[in-house]
Amino acid sequence: MVQLIAVAALGSVALVAYSSFRKHWDRIQREELEKAKKPKSGGDLEQDPKTGRYRLRK
Repeated sequence: MVQLIAVAALGSVALVAYSSFRKHWDRIQREELEKAKKPKSGGDLEQDPKTGRYRLRK
């Protein structure tokens, strides 16, 4: 009987831990998806007349 209670308790703890992990994982994935949707532009570019390379406009 004690073994059954112990297994049930461990199962309950495992279920709660898994549920918490999934909520955390879903939140992280949602944040990453929002970051991916945002534009990645850091600003306007200007060409350096001497080198011909582009850099961010100040």
